[in-house]
Amino acid sequence: MKIACIGSGVFSIALAKQMARKKENQIYIWTHDAHFKEEAVKHKKLSWPNETVKQDSNIAVTTSLEEALKDAQVVFLLVASAFLKDTVLEIKKYYPLSAPLFIGSKGLINEKPYYISKYCKNVLKAKRIAFFAGPNFAQDILHNAVTTITVGTKDKKDYILFKSLFGLNIKVEWMKETQALELTSVLKNIYAIGSGMVYAKSPYESTLFAYLTESYKEYLQILYYQLDYPSDQLYAGTIGDFFLTGTNTNSRNFCYGRLLVQTKKEAQLFLEQNTVEGYTALKNVVKLLKKKEKFPLLYEIYKHIN
Repeated sequence: MKIACIGSGVFSIALAKQMARKKENQIYIWTHDAHFKEEAVKHKKLSWPNETVKQDSNIAVTTSLEEALKDAQVVFLLVASAFLKDTVLEIKKYYPLSAPLFIGSKGLINEKPYYISKYCKNVLKAKRIAFFAGPNFAQDILHNAVTTITVGTKDKKDYILFKSLFGLNIKVEWMKETQALELTSVLKNIYAIGSGMVYAKSPYESTLFAYLTESYKEYLQILYYQLDYPSDQLYAGTIGDFFLTGTNTNSRNFCYGRLLVQTKKEAQLFLEQNTVEGYTALKNVVKLLKKKEKFPLLYEIYKHIN
């Protein structure tokens, strides 16, 4: 099966290597980074800042979207949200309409319809679109750790297809509410910035979990307010991802929040050198919610940044 991974970040590499464990899969990683391709072609290595891993024989790297997408039976969208609109417009010309699109990019579009899945449907005219998320660190996946990914789609056959691409260490669960899963994956990054802010002021686990408890309640209120999503529906990609991200002191969102309290100059420098998805999404979330006074913790993070 030919699989196109659009994006060459560490999460894309981790997923590609997991899918490559099934030898019937032929994975094409698309990158705009000529150095990334050169490392793969010359040295059979997949690289990201300060690290490399061996390139499997059934993984190819290309800078050509046409090569990556031609006859692809599955497409993964795995680019940072800041580059998403431009990338989707670029792939439109070559997108194989019969292939399901699995979206792993996190964020919101800065205009209606806001949700990445809706935007891709409108631009690509793709008939089969799913979104996936979970409490998954790329480094853990690279080490073949057991983990769970939640796939948001109304179409059960796309959930079954996604599950078939991976080995037994990647547990896959089905959630029918695609947009709810998308919104949770955005909110957890924003509240993780708040985790860093709280921890910078009071570096105690008790304080951090008091904040996480209140922020999780607010997060559920947003899901109900925005999408009428019930609070008793628990998945790895919702509650699991929320708490993993909010407690990871090394995550970019957490580190940025901590720096915001310590020194805004360092926080700005950190933003310039790193992709902080919570920061990128925050203005779009506030725009989407409109009645931000209903959600004081999220709005407090917004005020502190702006």
